[in-house]
Amino acid sequence: MGHLLLQILPVAVAIAVNPVPIIAAIVMTTTERPVANGLAYLTALIAVSYGFGAVVMVIFHGTALGAGTRTGHVILVLWLLFGLAFLVAFLVLLVRRPKAGEEGREPGWMRWIGRLGPLGAAVVGVMLVNYEMEGPALSDILASPVTQAVAFAALALFVAVAVCTSAVPVVAHIAAPGPVGAVLNRAKGWLGRYHRPILMVAFAAIGVLYTVKAAAGLLH
Repeated sequence: MGHLLLQILPVAVAIAVNPVPIIAAIVMTTTERPVANGLAYLTALIAVSYGFGAVVMVIFHGTALGAGTRTGHVILVLWLLFGLAFLVAFLVLLVRRPKAGEEGREPGWMRWIGRLGPLGAAVVGVMLVNYEMEGPALSDILASPVTQAVAFAALALFVAVAVCTSAVPVVAHIAAPGPVGAVLNRAKGWLGRYHRPILMVAFAAIGVLYTVKAAAGLLH
């Protein structure tokens, strides 16, 4: 179990520092229904992250996912496509400069999230589950010589670490809505002004990481 956690928890930490789900969580707490929207978003994020992993583990139980196997090659190709997609997103942000007067203004997607009810918030949670980065951890769990109970426990711990940063704004707002709400509103304003460079750095880092990792595996 210890060796398995050393393999999968760094991936969980990488998911946890992804700014997009954290930004979404902060925006949820600044809507007209902060508790309902925040809980719906967080519940969907946790439930789908764990449910997706559980389904993959059940389907591929006993299947070889290591390097050199057919399934392993498929996973590497998916990682490559995933990495290239993030690099394209980075280039789009780099080329498309904000229009005059729009620099520092709250982006449209933040306003869209702000208008959502709990159902829409849950949909956002489903959309922001990091399926691609969860894949490597699932392959490590499947390849590990542990019991099924231990494997599902490891998955639960992985999900807990991956979503912890998104849970902080929601839980903090529920615990102390007054002072925390004021802080989160200021944080939302800051993110609204600087969302473009934050997303560019995140997209570039994730894109390079998965493109290089996939290319190295395919060329090995």
